[in-house]
Amino acid sequence: MALSAPEPLTSAHDVSTFSCGKPALDHWLKTRALSNQEKGFTAVMIVHDDGRVVGYYGLAPTAVVPGALPRAIRTGQPPDPVPCLLLGQLATDLSWAGPGVGTGLLKHALIRSVAAAELVGGRALVVRAIDEYAAGFWRRRGFLPSRDDAFTLFRSLADIAASVASL
Repeated sequence: MALSAPEPLTSAHDVSTFSCGKPALDHWLKTRALSNQEKGFTAVMIVHDDGRVVGYYGLAPTAVVPGALPRAIRTGQPPDPVPCLLLGQLATDLSWAGPGVGTGLLKHALIRSVAAAELVGGRALVVRAIDEYAAGFWRRRGFLPSRDDAFTLFRSLADIAASVASL
């Protein structure tokens, strides 16, 4: 069982049996991910075992009103809205939980986010936690909650760049 390197989702990949324990994330992968990617809304990266998707994430551009950003990220006089990147989904199939699939996908997403921001700008990476467990996962990785919503969290891309440079 050798996993692929992260690659873009295509119609050749089997998403039918993917189950991460969060029905909304399973449903998005099975019904929306490929369409969103084909339409240019989201870049969906997957890892697979012989074509069967066992982990994925979605990355997209977004913009945030300055008042929603934590003070540490909203420094200076930011534009309105503030350009950001959205890590909209990150999930690992339960049958692959444990051997680092999710961690590897997260590192890949962070590196790609920094590269994207170097090309087009962006102040922060935004995540929208699906529940309190997920919010805790993101807080442990340096993300700060929004001023309005504890499940919307931010980490500055400069901070991410510094952390991935040390990997």
